Amino acid sequence: MLKRVLLIILVFVLTAFTAGCQPEPEEFDESALIAVNDYVDEMTAALLDSTLEADLKGWIRNYEEDDLPLRYDEERRQWLTEHAENLELLYGRHRNSGFPTDEEIAGWQVVIVRGDKEWLLEGSEALGALEKLEALYRELLDVITMIVESTGELSMEQSERVLALIDDLEPRVYEIREVYFR
Repeated sequence: MLKRVLLIILVFVLTAFTAGCQPEPEEFDESALIAVNDYVDEMTAALLDSTLEADLKGWIRNYEEDDLPLRYDEERRQWLTEHAENLELLYGRHRNSGFPTDEEIAGWQVVIVRGDKEWLLEGSEALGALEKLEALYRELLDVITMIVESTGELSMEQSERVLALIDDLEPRVYEIREVYFR
């Protein structure tokens, strides 16, 4: 009987001790997740805009060798400038003081439920996808700036850079969206 009482006391003490050693769960700011979700959703949709891809392609018809190097008329350069301005406005609207910090996102461990799918969104994965989105956004702005500043007459190297971005744009966007919208 005494052994049983000691065992119960020991189990109770160990349970109390281990419960006291566990860190308090951090408060999760749901509005931060919503802010990131909305930003990723809107920015990736803007990057996949079919008119953006068409304007980046310029007047290329079949990607044949005689269509290179790429050339853009004034109207097409203006449309690309408008795309860049819209992307910058979207970025500014979302990435303001209400957007969570990298440190906050890195600490996430959130169960996401969308329809019948459920998964754990780890902070490192969420932050990595945001970094990829940031890089893609900056790369697109750089390409548009290059096109506009070249007065629409690109070299072969510049043309290949534009074509590589066009080819990579959709797969890279879907890779980013997969993290948040599986």
